[in-house]
Amino acid sequence: MRSPHTRKISQIAATAALAAAALTGGAGHAAADSNTGDRSTQYYLALGDSLAAGFQTLPGSHNYDHYLVGRGYAQDIARTLGTEAQSRDQGFEFTNLGCPGESTRTMLEGGCGFEHPYTDPQLVEAEAFLRAHHDDNVIVTLDIGANDVDRCALGGRFDVACVLTGIKAMGPNLNIILDRLQTVAGPHTRIVGMNLYNPFLAKYLEPGGQVLAAITMPLTGMVNSSIGDAFARHAIPLADVSAVFATNALTPMVPYGDQQVPLNVSRVMEWTNMSRNDIHANDTGYQVIADTFLPLLR
Repeated sequence: MRSPHTRKISQIAATAALAAAALTGGAGHAAADSNTGDRSTQYYLALGDSLAAGFQTLPGSHNYDHYLVGRGYAQDIARTLGTEAQSRDQGFEFTNLGCPGESTRTMLEGGCGFEHPYTDPQLVEAEAFLRAHHDDNVIVTLDIGANDVDRCALGGRFDVACVLTGIKAMGPNLNIILDRLQTVAGPHTRIVGMNLYNPFLAKYLEPGGQVLAAITMPLTGMVNSSIGDAFARHAIPLADVSAVFATNALTPMVPYGDQQVPLNVSRVMEWTNMSRNDIHANDTGYQVIADTFLPLLR
């Protein structure tokens, strides 16, 4: 999902390195033999945008001026998979290429606006990783597409034409991304994607915002349909984050503070940082996303 591209987060590389070191006990692993593969190690590659990178703002943040990176669903998944690998006396390595602000276009062409520890487009880096580990046990997670349309929600309104244009470009781009990943993936590689929750349901709580929140629902549905079609076309499992967030559920009405709100509004407010106008998940929401992925990764 999108964050201001002017922000620099050079700590991405350091965070990823620290996470990998913690999960592997600091032990390095040589590149896998291209013929036999490395069955003693489980590799986890996280791809995507700011959700994959684990971006979230901190309390007191204004216009994304206080934030951290490296505390998201991919880190939650890595922690669980690393513990499970350890219980099997198996090594574990975690590589995170997620870049805040990444869209399907920049994933293909480069140009992600945040500082990140690689020079080629994210997809090229992912292809190189998968080639190097062609015969190994590899898990890949991917979230991408939100930034193709998030720019359409500016100034308190939603530009429907902009969303349709974004979806039109996103579908073909996502098909190319999945084609290329599957082309280089080895026989023991599993790829799993995710669809999207709708942070703009938070508009429901603003004066006169209920109509605006309702407008976002079919638009989010169109985005998720495009994502779902691409993954289905490639027979790649999709973690249904949208369903877990009850994105399309206007009922039941549930308590939130001193009022009753639709379940989808409540979950967005409880599982994201929209209380400070940050569309990213909070710690609870990221764990929910990780738990939605995990059954498809084992």
